[in-house]
Amino acid sequence: MDFHALLIKYGEIGIKGKNRYVFEDRLSDRIREALSKVEGTFFGRREQGRIYVDCSGDFDLDESMEALQYVFGIVGICPVRITEDDSLDGRSEEHT
Repeated sequence: MDFHALLIKYGEIGIKGKNRYVFEDRLSDRIREALSKVEGTFFGRREQGRIYVDCSGDFDLDESMEALQYVFGIVGICPVRITEDDSLDGRSEEHT
């Protein structure tokens, strides 16, 4: 199965107040630094209290997860397979 991204779950950063973005920025920097040692192209983005790392082209999933395992603040790493779902795109159904 091909994975296209990694979902990074973090711990106590999520309970920070108005300065939460500072901690998320720092964690994003550490993630970028850890993945710089792994072969592949990675793009990070933050979305709804999670950090996603999109992986472009070929990359070694095990090596990527191994590198991220030692980043302080990460409590979970989930491989993500991106698919398109057009079931809600206004598809018309025939009624008989």
